[in-house]
Amino acid sequence: MLDRLAAGDLSTSHLATHSVALDEASRGYDMFKQKTDGCVRAVIRPSV
Repeated sequence: MLDRLAAGDLSTSHLATHSVALDEASRGYDMFKQKTDGCVRAVIRPSV
């Protein structure tokens, strides 16, 4: 399955409801914890 994910054959975009940058991780966690804005799963993106 990991090979198919790496090849782009499978999409995981539907698994996250919100995405935040690494420097906003605390806000993302609070959104998830409080379920604000309908947050079910928050993904934390690495900073580049």
